[in-house]
Amino acid sequence: MDRRSRATHRPRQREVIGKGRGSSMPPQQKTGKRIRFRRGAGTIVLTIGVAGCVHSSPVLRATHLSYWEALAELHPSDAVAAAHTESEKEFAEALGNLMDADLPHAEQRFGRLRRTATDSIIRTASRVIYTATLQYQEKWETLAALKTEATEPKGDRNDKAGIEMWAQAFRNIPAKKFTFNSASVRLAMSVSAVGTPLVPVRIGDKVYNFWLDTGSSLTMLSSDVARDLNITPLVKDTLEIVTSTGRVRASPALIPELEIGQMVVQNAPTMIVEQSMMQMSEARPIEQRKPVQIDGIIGFDIIRQLDLEVDYGESTLRVRNPATSRPEAERNMFWVGLPVIRLTSNEGIPLHFGLDTGAQLTFVTETLLDKLQLEASRTESRRIGGLGGEVSLRAPVLPEVRVFVRGFPILFRGAVVRAPVYQVLASLDGVLGGDVWNSGIVRIDMTNGVFAVRRPRMN
Repeated sequence: MDRRSRATHRPRQREVIGKGRGSSMPPQQKTGKRIRFRRGAGTIVLTIGVAGCVHSSPVLRATHLSYWEALAELHPSDAVAAAHTESEKEFAEALGNLMDADLPHAEQRFGRLRRTATDSIIRTASRVIYTATLQYQEKWETLAALKTEATEPKGDRNDKAGIEMWAQAFRNIPAKKFTFNSASVRLAMSVSAVGTPLVPVRIGDKVYNFWLDTGSSLTMLSSDVARDLNITPLVKDTLEIVTSTGRVRASPALIPELEIGQMVVQNAPTMIVEQSMMQMSEARPIEQRKPVQIDGIIGFDIIRQLDLEVDYGESTLRVRNPATSRPEAERNMFWVGLPVIRLTSNEGIPLHFGLDTGAQLTFVTETLLDKLQLEASRTESRRIGGLGGEVSLRAPVLPEVRVFVRGFPILFRGAVVRAPVYQVLASLDGVLGGDVWNSGIVRIDMTNGVFAVRRPRMN
């Protein structure tokens, strides 16, 4: 798989330290418990775990889970069994609702626990996830009202990258509406110079090329495209989004209507970003690089409502109405603040990877090294670019690692080991980047909980 990278933009996040395991620590330094909670408009973060031996048995880890380990491994039923209080039990049950895509019950339970849980950690975590579920469902008015709550941290109330500021801007917009004029349609797509699929999107009487970015919580527009379409900001104040390389100024706006094939989206919230920031460069020396301009980004707010199949080799995109798609027997794709995919190792050990198709680099974490008892083979210098600039880093690199997606093998060659830019209600073993597109025909169907890869048809 090609190893180029782009760091995905993220809204500002708040961190609270309590119980659990920090995934960025070397395995031999994991001597205590802590949980990290971060809240932002695009994602939530909850890193949970316990101290462990570097070469602990995967079997023991899978069969003797503590409450916090079970949450980190996304096993809510095990967490329910290991719970010591009613608050812990309900929190784990709410996680099960979230993973089953039962958003109403998850929202209700987390909303109640943020006020009533006896454990302050559970209260804080519940508020984080409650806020994220409101954003995910685009309940902007309810979300904006949180700003007036006495329990709201004062530092967050006026942060231009805070979710409440974005919610305040979107609170009066009409509800988003999806219309499928065909149950399934196949479109021709192009591939950018940096290897990212470019999807044709019609807005008005014009067609633009947008990136598919599961790591972006909202759809985005380049400022020149917004001017071309006469789309103006909803508020006078310029807000911000946060990237791993810094903050980027952005303005909330509304796209009245956009079309992807026969699918029409009306009233799509969007973020307008300055044209100069909406470009990426190839992974070459600076003097040889030519930036690729981006018209816009289709974010997960739209992707999650579709059944998409990307055929990278044939340069085609199939868009289906997920209501007409046949679900698989078991979900392997969950939303827990961002989309998470359940994979398996050669030994059948469950692995959890975030899905961020806007990041060109697939990488793994130290959690995976610990879980599979692997060691990095060398250290390399890598450049990570994104909205707002670039950063360079030296990171350990793994030899070949084979994982399976519903039985389909994917081989990672030279995967970088690093901590995620974001984490979620899971101990992430890695993040699948945009290079997953060239591993086969990739299907993303959040509605039915399906992430799958299959071999291209032989000519």
